[in-house]
Amino acid sequence: MKLRSISTLVLTVPVLLGLAGCSIVSAFSPSATPTATTTVTASPTPSPTPPPTATPTPTEVPFFLNATVFSGDLQVPILLYHRFVVDSTPESTSTKTRLADFKDQLQQLYDAGFSLVSLQSWLDGTFMVPEGRKPLVITLDDGWFADQLYINEDGTPNELSGLGVLWNFSQQHPEFGFSAAIFTNMGDKYYGDVLVGDRFLLGEGDAWKDKLGKTIAWAMDHGIEPYNHTYQHVKLDITTNANIVDQLRQNDYVTRNYLDRVHRGDLIPKLGNIIALPFGIWPATQSGVDILQNYKDPEGLQTEAIMEAYNLFEATFTSSVFSPGFNRFNIPRLTAGTQMVNLVAESRDKFPTAQSCQLGPLREAQQTDLALISQLIDQAVTVGTCPRGIYNVQGNVFNAIEGSASLFRQATISDAGTTPAEPTPTP
Repeated sequence: MKLRSISTLVLTVPVLLGLAGCSIVSAFSPSATPTATTTVTASPTPSPTPPPTATPTPTEVPFFLNATVFSGDLQVPILLYHRFVVDSTPESTSTKTRLADFKDQLQQLYDAGFSLVSLQSWLDGTFMVPEGRKPLVITLDDGWFADQLYINEDGTPNELSGLGVLWNFSQQHPEFGFSAAIFTNMGDKYYGDVLVGDRFLLGEGDAWKDKLGKTIAWAMDHGIEPYNHTYQHVKLDITTNANIVDQLRQNDYVTRNYLDRVHRGDLIPKLGNIIALPFGIWPATQSGVDILQNYKDPEGLQTEAIMEAYNLFEATFTSSVFSPGFNRFNIPRLTAGTQMVNLVAESRDKFPTAQSCQLGPLREAQQTDLALISQLIDQAVTVGTCPRGIYNVQGNVFNAIEGSASLFRQATISDAGTTPAEPTPTP
């Protein structure tokens, strides 16, 4: 029984192995029918949508206002010139200055740190000079003489005239500036309209009138201020009150006639009303003084100031409208000469120097907010970044000499852009 079971078992194993072998051949034989295959195309994986990028808020650039500050004793030297003579003249006098001497004086004043301001701007408190410079006013009496100003055919001032010398000097030294006030006598002279060699001679007919009208117009276009010195340079102490009025009025009307003659009536509204005393002499009576102080020009403008003369040796400087006791009807001037110019140059530390100060930060849209500017000035003074004094900010003038800053004069259209604001990054 055991042997049979074993043989049966032995027989069974090969059969199983054979079946297993057939099964393997069928699955991998080349003659076998291939199984159909289904191709599946994979769907692309969608790209992730990036989150929206936040727009950064722009960093606001700090905005500052530039201010020009004058501190200390606010006074100015006002120099008085008259005629100019060629260098062949032996020497300068109190009323005739050699052109070479004038050039030397301008250089000396420039080297001492002075720059020119207009008489009007000094009197109304809007004067400005470049940073580090000091204000200076130049005036001329007894205009118009060709040796004071003569315009060449090409439209440039001739250097045989005093204001021609000043013009050329200002072109070489722009920070010195070009400005002067000329007090005129329109009824006591002709105007030399022809230049022969180094002499200004009277031409034929009325051509000199056109030449003078064009000269006045050129002067006003370029920063020269014509004012009143009476029609015929009279002595006011022996002139009747009625004649004082006539002398002032006639001088004003003739000046305007010369401008109209050359079709420059547009300049008439720019004429001011400042009077210089002929010979430096006042009327003999108080009523005569009152006439000077209350005189109205043809446009109705009342006397703005009265200029004195002469001051040959004693240095009496002119205070500002911000100074205690300032009297616009008693403006002292210094007769220019070598000695006086030396004195002014040596006294340079007595005059205010323009300083630059930044106010802010603030928003650019706030730069016209005058109340805010006053606060910024006070803050700058309090923390010590700027001194007490007179502030000129874009033509607006603030008085911060004592106490809180207060608006003294608001800018006009002509003042705009005097001290432009600039966006300045914080250091």
